[in-house]
Amino acid sequence: MSVSSRPVALITMATGYVGPALARTMAARGFDLVLHGVAGDASMVGVEESFEEQLPALDALGAAVETVSGVDLATIEGNQAVVDAAFERFGRLDSACFVTGQIIVGKFLDMRPEQWETVKRANLDMVFHALQAVLPPMVEAGRGQVVVFTSATGGRPDPITSIYGATRAGANGLVRAVGLEHARDGVQVNAVGTNFMDFPGFIKASGADDPDRRARIESQTPMNRLGTMEELANVAAVLLDGTNRFQTGQFFDFSGGWGA
Repeated sequence: MSVSSRPVALITMATGYVGPALARTMAARGFDLVLHGVAGDASMVGVEESFEEQLPALDALGAAVETVSGVDLATIEGNQAVVDAAFERFGRLDSACFVTGQIIVGKFLDMRPEQWETVKRANLDMVFHALQAVLPPMVEAGRGQVVVFTSATGGRPDPITSIYGATRAGANGLVRAVGLEHARDGVQVNAVGTNFMDFPGFIKASGADDPDRRARIESQTPMNRLGTMEELANVAAVLLDGTNRFQTGQFFDFSGGWGA
């Protein structure tokens, strides 16, 4: 197995949310990529930009790309599979971005036990298993950058996001503690928590596909708009590309000022 001369970044859930924008941003910064996502075309649930749609642009930016699909990131085995894919293809892993979670909102007394189990699995188990899989090789190498996407609701209690926000707060606490624990190992671990983002998951969950409803939602942010995936990708890249090595164990709110 040869070791790539270029740095390597892993991005999970890369066929949706910030994945496509972040893949292009990291490729433009000289990274080869391991992309986890849902195999198939953009008509499938959870696929906003398929691997096939992304690859030409990434190739033009000079990035070699390994894709992984069909693994469950709420398990240690699934997370280990995406980490192993990086070493099998490139012989190294410098940066990893884990997109985690599932949005379930509503009044607390309307929440059902099965919904509680769902958010715990998506918002906590995914983070635990991701960190358990990616940290050992980075600690051994004495370097690495990890970003876990959580939610701004984990930093600000909100009446209709009780179980969602609570599990996100737990994830933020875990990421911050782990980041401090491994600071002296040369590994950075940070969380980025978002809200009011312009992507299908938020639009559907909030009802912002209705123009009037969207306007009311946007008015809740000091910036009076939703955030873009390109903006989010640029923020994440600063924590992933190795140019900023003096921040770890942090939770960064990215919500247009809502979570300030």
